[in-house]
Amino acid sequence: MRMIFATILIAAALSQAAIDWQATIGHGYAYRFGTIASLLQGHWPDGYARLVVGLKDSGIPWAWDPIGAILLSVPIAPALAAIGVGLIVTRQRARAR
Repeated sequence: MRMIFATILIAAALSQAAIDWQATIGHGYAYRFGTIASLLQGHWPDGYARLVVGLKDSGIPWAWDPIGAILLSVPIAPALAAIGVGLIVTRQRARAR
């Protein structure tokens, strides 16, 4: 089960990397990874705006800057790939006889 989940995460990372490639090359830019913030802005623009305003107005001084801003600037494809590879590397090995 763990290997299936890791394979799905790595496939999603490769798919997202291909989407990022097409998006940046199509506009004439150098290759850039898409971030969590760009994904949220594209699929949930009003909710993303409310999230940012809510984090800024929460009263916790570090909720938006630096914690929220750093978490939302994480590139999606490398993050998914790292989680998938981490699951593969940390799995239990079968004992050799």
